[in-house]
Amino acid sequence: MADVTAGQSPESKYYSFKEGIPFLQGNRTFGNLYPSIEVFTKKVTKWAYKNEVLLSVRAPVGDLNFAPFDLCIGRGLASLKAKNGNNKFLYYALKYNIKNLLRQGIGTTFESVNINTINNFELIIPELESDRSKIASFLSSIDSKFELNNFINTELEAMAKTIYDYWFVQFDFPDENGKPYKTSGGKMVWNEELKRDIPEGWGVGKLRDFTNIFDSKRIPLSNVQRSNMKGIYPYYGATEIMDYINDYIFDGEYVLIAEDGSVMDEKGYPFVQFIWGKTWVNNHAHILQAKNINNNEFLYFFLKTISVLQIMTGSIQKKITQDNLLNVVLVLPNDNLLKIYSKIVIPIRKRRMVLKEENKQLTSLRDWLLPMLMNGQVKVK
Repeated sequence: MADVTAGQSPESKYYSFKEGIPFLQGNRTFGNLYPSIEVFTKKVTKWAYKNEVLLSVRAPVGDLNFAPFDLCIGRGLASLKAKNGNNKFLYYALKYNIKNLLRQGIGTTFESVNINTINNFELIIPELESDRSKIASFLSSIDSKFELNNFINTELEAMAKTIYDYWFVQFDFPDENGKPYKTSGGKMVWNEELKRDIPEGWGVGKLRDFTNIFDSKRIPLSNVQRSNMKGIYPYYGATEIMDYINDYIFDGEYVLIAEDGSVMDEKGYPFVQFIWGKTWVNNHAHILQAKNINNNEFLYFFLKTISVLQIMTGSIQKKITQDNLLNVVLVLPNDNLLKIYSKIVIPIRKRRMVLKEENKQLTSLRDWLLPMLMNGQVKVK
């Protein structure tokens, strides 16, 4: 059904964060359909071409994405090109059959599959090519809606961040005449603690003055514990949702910042998550909430501006201690401006929440229909 290309990693001396050919080592930046690119290479060892299927061949084996454009793939990936050109059906066929592939993983510490295993892997699929095309078209329409929602969410967050940057970083919030404060000559005063000018009437404080922290309520769960607690509530780690379980310890809106392990991105900023509803958080993320909960958006975007190197401890095992975090100094706008900002960005956040919940429903629908479409229980007309 497919031609398979095994990935091969270039030497690290060819890597770049800014220029070269997009490079994927493994599945770390996989999305719903397409990966994000954080690393580039000036030397290509193995190509994956646009719209080919990307398969993770190292732990966790079996994750799937499409190549959004021509890119270089490392040893953690393989690319597959359907012989009949229908890469969409190939993607869903692999997704349906992936559990059988996982059983063929080798290795004790790190599961992996080799190219021979992939080439000889038998897929259970509908016999008629017309049925395959219909299935691919139908399921991809669901995933396309998912991707559209993600795009809208990205734009909405960018909008809220732009307002934050203009108002609280560049100090061009609207003055009493609706004009940008600093650009229009608004009065700035020297702050000795910060060693720079800030708008008149603004204050300076520590993060502990602005936020409550709930680290004492965190409870870590092992893989074995989570396997016995499968459910609907998200289980959060330092950077993302790690699992879904049948219980929760938090119910509300909180802001998470990674505590240890992966504490910062390639630009040196912390991993920050905005969570809501019933959730469970492990001990690898600090759990914060603005003392005035309406200021959670301000808190979220402020945390994203912190230089991790200034508050991080450890060289091998990196960590952001609670004390270092809470002692971070921040400029505090007046309450009225924070209230105006909240009235603008809270509706943006609520719209994003609706779209994320819709994506959960779309994922459930797709995953429910996939096996029935593949085994013929349901037909696409």
